[in-house]
Amino acid sequence: MQWAILFEAEKIDVHHWATHIELDKRNAGWLLAAPGMDALVAVSNDLRASLVQNSVAVRFAFHRKIADRRINRYQPYENMERGIIPDDAVMAYGAVGITPYYLSELTIVDMFGLTDAVTARIPSKHPNSAREMAHDRQPPPGYLEERGVNIEIHMAADTAERALARAQYAVQIGPDLWMPFDSPDAQWVFSRFSKQTLSWNAPSFFSKTHPTIPSDNQFLHPDGIPLSGERFIGDFESGMNGWRIEGNAVTNHADFELYQEQRDIIGNIGPSFLTSYHPTDGDIPMGSASSPEFAAEADQYLAFLIAGGMGDGVGARLLSDGEEVAVWRGENTEHFRPVIYPLAELAGKTLQLQLFDNESGGWGHIMLDHVLILR
Repeated sequence: MQWAILFEAEKIDVHHWATHIELDKRNAGWLLAAPGMDALVAVSNDLRASLVQNSVAVRFAFHRKIADRRINRYQPYENMERGIIPDDAVMAYGAVGITPYYLSELTIVDMFGLTDAVTARIPSKHPNSAREMAHDRQPPPGYLEERGVNIEIHMAADTAERALARAQYAVQIGPDLWMPFDSPDAQWVFSRFSKQTLSWNAPSFFSKTHPTIPSDNQFLHPDGIPLSGERFIGDFESGMNGWRIEGNAVTNHADFELYQEQRDIIGNIGPSFLTSYHPTDGDIPMGSASSPEFAAEADQYLAFLIAGGMGDGVGARLLSDGEEVAVWRGENTEHFRPVIYPLAELAGKTLQLQLFDNESGGWGHIMLDHVLILR
């Protein structure tokens, strides 16, 4: 049976932790031909299906893919100069291991509690049937602020421009090596990195941000180009703004007082935004939200804020006459980041922005806010 499972696993493009190999006549007919094997295989199928739903005995191929992805993101930092990361820099991250290995000077708070005594002692609120091994504990409210979390470091880049496409700040940490990062405290950033080559993307966020400010008073300056808001595709402060909801995952965050066990959300504009993190069922539900169709003009830009998971099954995609032309995802964080996308090449097309969630495991959610057309 194990040989059959391994053989079939190599045929699957693993993209989700809950990938389960169901042995049957189609993929293991030779095995089932042996006397008594049909009963044993049935027991094996049931047991493995229940284990994988609780993150127990998850297949090696999935862990290998996740490890490769994180190594690609953080391995370049092993070449960075020592002493660049401030002594009081603190980052929150889940499933620590690879990240602190390459960022050894950075204090990292493990949000799953495997290396954090406080989070490790927080009782899980999941019933036993829904528990996920080593993934169902979260920091208590206010704990990350108490620990002084003040930085989120992203995938390394070889130029400042590429780094600033990923984050608000970028500091040079070696020849052809830049560290992009976000921080809620600009004063801390400028004081701690004053001796390094620091670039920042201050114009890449909304310079006037409040849910009651009309679209024509919203300003952005990507690459030094002054843009002003023309109209909202969705600010969500007055409801869903005509977005079509499918499935049971997507809600307006302002409609519910509590989203159980979700981490602190940073960077949203006002209390209203779309989220596929369910108020009671968390990452499990799946669904989508599609904007009303809108026409593109050559001098227009699409801008929005996005946060949430980075898996293949979640994100926001731009459709042009029904065909996907661009897709954006979160970075496994609840920190919203801005996206600015030029519409010049799509002029004359009918566009639609779609929030989608086809994942039910950890970080299987996506959030969207402040969708705006500028020119």
